[in-house]
Amino acid sequence: MYINNLHVVRTIIPDEKLDILKKREQELEAIYSISDLFDLHVPLESLLKGIIQRLPVAFLHPELAEACIAMDGKEYHTKGYEKNRDTLSSDIYVHGAKRGSLRISYRGEPPLHEIGPFLNSEQRLLDMVSSRLCKVIERKKVEEALLDSEKRYRLIFDASPLGIFVDRKGTITHCNRSFMNIFQIKKDDVLGSEVFDFVNDDVLVKLLAGVSSDLRPFYENEYSARISGKEKYLKSYYVPLRGRGNKIEGGIGLIADITANKNFEEELENQKELLTSTFNALQDLIVVVNRDMRIVTSNWKGDSITPHDPENPHPEVCESLGSTLMPCEPCPIKEVFSTGSMKEFEHTDPADQRVRDFRIFPVYDTKGDVMMAVSHIRDITERKETEEALKRSTSELEKAYEELKSLDKLKDEFLSNLRHELNTPLTSIKGFSELLYDGTLGELNDEQMNAIERVVVKTRKLQNLINSLLFVSTNQNGNVKYNFEEIDLVSMLNTIVKISADSVKEKDLSIMTEIACNSCLVKADRTYLPQVFHNLLDNAIKFTKQGGSITIYVTAEENDVHVVIGDTGIGIAENDMSSLFTKFHQIDSSSTRNYGGNGLGLYISKVIVESHNGKIWIESENGTGTDVHVSLPLKQENQFSASSSSPSVSTERPVLR
Repeated sequence: MYINNLHVVRTIIPDEKLDILKKREQELEAIYSISDLFDLHVPLESLLKGIIQRLPVAFLHPELAEACIAMDGKEYHTKGYEKNRDTLSSDIYVHGAKRGSLRISYRGEPPLHEIGPFLNSEQRLLDMVSSRLCKVIERKKVEEALLDSEKRYRLIFDASPLGIFVDRKGTITHCNRSFMNIFQIKKDDVLGSEVFDFVNDDVLVKLLAGVSSDLRPFYENEYSARISGKEKYLKSYYVPLRGRGNKIEGGIGLIADITANKNFEEELENQKELLTSTFNALQDLIVVVNRDMRIVTSNWKGDSITPHDPENPHPEVCESLGSTLMPCEPCPIKEVFSTGSMKEFEHTDPADQRVRDFRIFPVYDTKGDVMMAVSHIRDITERKETEEALKRSTSELEKAYEELKSLDKLKDEFLSNLRHELNTPLTSIKGFSELLYDGTLGELNDEQMNAIERVVVKTRKLQNLINSLLFVSTNQNGNVKYNFEEIDLVSMLNTIVKISADSVKEKDLSIMTEIACNSCLVKADRTYLPQVFHNLLDNAIKFTKQGGSITIYVTAEENDVHVVIGDTGIGIAENDMSSLFTKFHQIDSSSTRNYGGNGLGLYISKVIVESHNGKIWIESENGTGTDVHVSLPLKQENQFSASSSSPSVSTERPVLR
């Protein structure tokens, strides 16, 4: 039936008019569809996207039409939209300002019509849609502004300290959130209540009761209230609304929580009192002077300073300080005001000869001008006297130091001369005594041999003492010269042990050597390095009791050789360890009497070892013995091999005691 009717329509209406009707039908469908969007309260972005989806069907070739809306720097378009094709466009104006444009283009190549591929009616349709869109956007902007304004004013009112509206009888008719927050109460519990339930003001009570005829424009009062178990300070304002005859018709009340302000004021007052107390407690005089040379404030310290006069709160600075305490010509305070720079000086009061230190500082205002000067005055008489005494003491110390230097120089010269003077007769004594002891000058009987042996031993000790004193003197002047050469440390130690054999035998000591290498090459001075081990072995023999034992242990480490000379002697107390390597040090006087010595052996050993880039240290316990450690750098190309004659010797550090 529908097909037949359509056929009838086609026979009645020509095809050309039928196409026009179809075109109008498409346009109407698009307009109705877009109008539905305009009537909906949708976001602007959703509205723009809906328009570009519905608009193409109104055009002659909807299957090719693509739509685009460009507005506020953004573009909303259908999938196939291209900028470089023929475009039909209409501008979008909002409140007289261009915000963007509405555009239609074909992605294909349709035949040309009235406006390129478009019709004049399509341009009118596009203009109509853009015009309607402009009105919708303007309406939305107005709605948004109204909503923002309403929200803003609502927030302002809720956050405002304006708390309540009161009628002529003092009944609360309205309150905001701030009021409810202060009293921790709901709105329903507030409305209908009396204002006096929240405001403690007798004047306001009389005013609303009609007893008072006070015509002030507002009334205020501060009072305390206990709210939710906490003490709070509140401040109330009441502004009456008056009608004819100044009759009160109602009023606006404001209640503010000023607890924090009160606490801050109390803290500020406490700080002020603390600063005032601190200012007054200063022992120095502080004087603050204005540009009129009058004292603004001061802590008034000192007998010579005029005290504060209640009848004259700001006296002139010259009258208060007197004519002699501070110089007047030129006035240093005026100089600070004129130059803007801090001034510092000392002044002696001719009246009492007291010396005072003055420091005057400028105080600037917001414009950078000097508005006040702060004078800090300190009595430094005692300090100056102390400085003078220190200067005299320093001068005396310098003289004493020069005398000590002269004495030290004389001592060095004396030791040097003494060594030369003693060496001449000592050489003869040593030479002839050794000839007698060796039997070169004939045989001696037993008593003569014992006597000459004592002479030889004592001569050697005297020679060692002279050499030690000379070394100390030479080292102090920095004149010790070392001749480094390649030395076999193992061979040197064996030689030293043989030289000390008689002393070891005399005290019936056992000496054991544990050497973990056949040879050990070091760069050392052939004269000075053996002296180190002579001193250490001599100490071990000296401080080891009859029948004790001595151990010499040598081991090679990565780049060093480690020598330990241990004994079972008297040991060293812990509190004496720190001063062992001090020049002329003896642990106590009894050591000197019982064991002899000059206190130079360990000092000389430390100097020589450190000059060889080595280290020396001591481990000891009182009454159980002592271990002396010496570490020396090995010659870099030195090779070590385990001793074949002592395969059982361990390279671990043995327990010597």
